[in-house]
Amino acid sequence: MVQNPLTPQIEKTADLLRSLQDSIHRLRNEAEALREQLEGEQEVGGDISRPQLAKLEGLIRDCQKVEKTLVAQSSQFTSLAESGPSLDLDTLRGDLRCRLASLRACCDERDVSGGTAG
Repeated sequence: MVQNPLTPQIEKTADLLRSLQDSIHRLRNEAEALREQLEGEQEVGGDISRPQLAKLEGLIRDCQKVEKTLVAQSSQFTSLAESGPSLDLDTLRGDLRCRLASLRACCDERDVSGGTAG
């Protein structure tokens, strides 16, 4: 069986999706750690405004949404890549030759040009 020419493209896309997932996950973890730090500072009398924490929490929610979307896309992509059509070019070539031979045989049996031989 011949390798599907899309395989390198599929592998690059899968790598990109994994990288994006890792980056978003790291960003969310850092934002959560920062939120915890700011909340701790606020408890001991730090000058942290509520809007700053709200923005940070919004960023965390956005990261979670992107992570959820990436997981869904990765799952779809993986299932498509695994179950997608793998082309066996040798089998296709053989099938095509067989069909062409049948057409040639059919054409040889009758006068395709519409005229009569002779």
